[in-house]
Amino acid sequence: MDADVTVAALNAALRDWEDTYNHVRPHQALGYRTPNEFLASRASA
Repeated sequence: MDADVTVAALNAALRDWEDTYNHVRPHQALGYRTPNEFLASRASA
């Protein structure tokens, strides 16, 4: 690990990864749609 990495920088990077993992990437359980795509399809139905 790079010695210049701070705890705050690591936490920010982990929050970004978590947001991408939970909200941006397609989910198998949602028919390989993102959560936003899934919710939009439910709202228009």
